[in-house]
Amino acid sequence: LQAPQILDRKEIVEFNRDLKNYNVKLQILDKNDNEVAHFFVAIADDDNKKMYGLMNLKHLPKEYGMLFPLPNQVAVMWMKNTRIPLDMIFIDKNNEIVTIKTRAVPGSLELISSEVEVSNVLELNAGMVAKHGIKIGQKVRF
Repeated sequence: LQAPQILDRKEIVEFNRDLKNYNVKLQILDKNDNEVAHFFVAIADDDNKKMYGLMNLKHLPKEYGMLFPLPNQVAVMWMKNTRIPLDMIFIDKNNEIVTIKTRAVPGSLELISSEVEVSNVLELNAGMVAKHGIKIGQKVRF
């Protein structure tokens, strides 16, 4: 096995702080394809960005988030070194929301599981799921 290439720490840290990286519009749709909510997300598209995620971020604008693409698998997340509470939305290979975990506690080492295989995890500010009425079974488009 070969270890992933380690990026310059500053480059990784700046990725989640630079709002220009939150440039993909992601929509949550109801069963009639009507928009329930939309967010501007940064894509954690390599191992380093996935490991760092939203860690050490002191503030994330309300309608922003981070999307973690994964190979289809049961995803396990945690909040180590994360300073802001988050809602986590787990999305399957058909872009359907299959699991939702709300108000993950900053700094917690508790493992947060998708419980089923997923291909994406969306992290948002805590409270966004409730505010927008996001539910299991809704579709995601990005």
